[in-house]
This record gives sequence, structure tokens and C-alpha cells, in this order.
Amino acid sequence: MNSESSGGILIRTPNWLGDLMMSTAFIHQVMELFPESEVDLVVRSGFEELPLPCRGRILSFDKKTQTPGSFGKNLRQYEYQKMFILPPSFSSAWMGFRASIPERIGFSGDFRKILLKPAKKHENPPRQIHLVDEYMELLKPLPGTPIRFPRLEVNEDWLEKQLIFLPQSLPERFICFAPGAVYGPAKQWPLESFRELGEIMTRESDLPVILLGTEADQETAEFIQNQSKGITNLCGKTSLNQLVAILARASLLVSNDSGAMHVMAALQRPQMALFGSSTPRWTAPLNPLAEVIYLDLECSPCFKRQCPFGHLNCLTGISPQQVAEQALKMLEETTSSA
Repeated sequence: MNSESSGGILIRTPNWLGDLMMSTAFIHQVMELFPESEVDLVVRSGFEELPLPCRGRILSFDKKTQTPGSFGKNLRQYEYQKMFILPPSFSSAWMGFRASIPERIGFSGDFRKILLKPAKKHENPPRQIHLVDEYMELLKPLPGTPIRFPRLEVNEDWLEKQLIFLPQSLPERFICFAPGAVYGPAKQWPLESFRELGEIMTRESDLPVILLGTEADQETAEFIQNQSKGITNLCGKTSLNQLVAILARASLLVSNDSGAMHVMAALQRPQMALFGSSTPRWTAPLNPLAEVIYLDLECSPCFKRQCPFGHLNCLTGISPQQVAEQALKMLEETTSSA
């Protein structure tokens, strides 16, 4: 692949925040392979203000007010030559088909084959390689070494702009917890464990803890906070861009396998990721400053929203003391290397 292909390029990005973050590696790869082409993105409504890598437009698709077909038809005005379709859904392939884009590159499945040109087959069984590597299969054969690390590029001006409207100023150094997991309880470390971890970390590290998440996580965060003066609950009180900016300033993030985890990975900041029903083989944070705790039980990974056995041993078996020990070690290492 080279820059000689005429016409612009469109990338239909994933709908989940975590998958979107992982797709930034793919976006950077496309821009490197086609250095003279405009590269536009279609993102789910709500993601359009994120500091995503882009060399063109960021187009917002709102499935509540738009249909994939009508949105695709409107894309014809841009006369794209090539479209990479990362979501596995029929609707995303239908969008490209309705846009009349000559090359519509995506994986077959979900009755999409007739809509794609070409439709590619997965080289590996589902979830057996990292999702970033799955995306890169759409670009094969690849010259040279593929870009594997997701990356958000945020500068100081952008950070200050996001943080100026926070309900309170950030401390100089702090730890973040992201205790939520939109997918379901089988990916969520027990709240009691997060609360105990908060008590240990504020005591042993002498750093405050900030809880991050959506409005749906507020009750969860209040339980973890437990009237502690060293823990601040900002769940539901930040925009998505503000969450990114806070993580960019944090000394450490402790989280489940979640969107926040992948944001921190794309920022290449220190983090600890706790895995339950999913597997790091498929969605580990690709970040040299990441530590993953995964028990790899016989019943794991099940990829279920609820534990099919009702015990959640994959998560309850991870103790707050174990996490705290590793977290304190990471803080010490990052402080000494600063």
C-alpha cells in the first residue's frame, strides 16, 4: 500500500470507547501508509471532540437520529476512494455500501460479505489475538513493522482547556480509580475491594484518590469513597474530554477492563488493569507502563456479562493487598525515574 491511491480515505471507527482507543493504532498506521491522502473518521456521536489522530474530518454518526443508510448516502459528496470498516456490524457495512465507496474493506460475517469489497476473513479464531492485531489484518500485506501501540496526542494547551472547568482543581499528584464496567458485573472488581484498596492507597502512598466514571457509577463511587477525605468522587461530573485530561495528569490508574483503561493505555501513562471475564490476550492495555492482573482460571475467559457459575472467582480472587502492593511499587518506580 502506498500514497499513490487517489481519493480520500474513510475509517468507520468502533462504537465502544475502549475499542475506539485501540483503533488509534490502526488510524496512525493508515496515515503512515497513505501520507498524502486525507483520512477522515466516522465516530459515534459523543466521541467527536476527543483528540483522535486524524488528517481530515471527524464525522459524527448518531444512531438515534440517523440511519446508517441515509448517513452513508450523505457521504457520497466526499467521493472517498477507500473505506476501512472496523465494527463487525451489518449496519456499518451498509453505511459504506450506501456511500458508494469503491473499496469497502472489512471482515466478513453478520451477512456483510455482499456489502464489502473486499470482504476479508479473520486469519485467527475470534479473540485469540489482540484486537489491535485483528484490525491490522485489514491492511495486510503490511510493509515493515506494524504500529501496535494505541496513541492519543494531547498537548498542554489542550489539557488546560479541558481542566479549567472542573468542579475543583487537581492536586499535584494523585491516583485514579475507574471502578465501573459498562459491559457488566463479570468485568467489575468487587466494590468492597476497591474501597479497601482506597483506604490502603491513601494511607500508604499519602496521595489522594479520584474516582472517575459516568453518572451510572455515582452510587458505586459513594460506596468506595465511604466518607474518606482522601477520596474524591468525580463520577458523572466530568465530560469525556475532561476524563481524558485527568488521566493524562494522574500518577496511576487502577481500573477494570474498561474504556478508561484503554484511554490510559493510549496516553501511555502508568496503570494497573484487573481482568475478570475477559482476557488480556484480546484486550490488554498495550502500554509499556501497564501491569495486568489476571488469574486465568479454568473457567476464564467466559466473556459473559454475569458469571455463569455465580461465584466471580476470577475477580474475588484478586485481593486488595495484592493490588496495593503492586500499585505502590509502580508509584515508587515512576517517582524515582521522574
